Amino acid sequence: MIVLIFIIITTTGSYAATVGVTTSTASQRSGTLTNVYYETANGATGSTPSTNTALTPPTGTGSYSVTRGSSAYLWSPQFAGSAVVPAQTWVLIMWVKGSSTGTMSVTVTTTNSSGTTQSTVVSGVSTGSISTSEGQVMTTFAGAQATIPANGYIKVTLLAPTGSGNPTSFTVYWGTGQLTDFQVMLSVLST
Repeated sequence: MIVLIFIIITTTGSYAATVGVTTSTASQRSGTLTNVYYETANGATGSTPSTNTALTPPTGTGSYSVTRGSSAYLWSPQFAGSAVVPAQTWVLIMWVKGSSTGTMSVTVTTTNSSGTTQSTVVSGVSTGSISTSEGQVMTTFAGAQATIPANGYIKVTLLAPTGSGNPTSFTVYWGTGQLTDFQVMLSVLST
């Protein structure tokens, strides 16, 4: 006969550091500073801040075309007071397809109330590969610290590169089931 004896030893003690846990809603802890900025019907082709990206997911859907050598723009809502965007990881999520396989160039800047660039967060980062079928392309990149002046904005510029080897156009989709947005990852746990 074989007898197995299990001994469970429990100890109590203290840990070297305490960890504070904060609770918040998903929308409070995702996105640049406090929110995700979603593309809407009012965005994309406007090069001025009057075409802002929304703080909540849109209920409609749509798309727009960005031809070779041209740009589209995603804008945050206007910041009432000045704010500092810390150096951290940014995420751009696009629902997109190209006339052929390729990439777009992404630049993120802060602007004043009229849309004039104040500081550069990141310049000329390539998106992930964009195929000829509509699909989600997630691009993650490191951004520098930047200051947004009072009444300023965050501006994301999407450039369709020139040159015969690049797609002649990209179609960017937005809205329900195909959310195009930009955000910054935030830590929820604090020590």
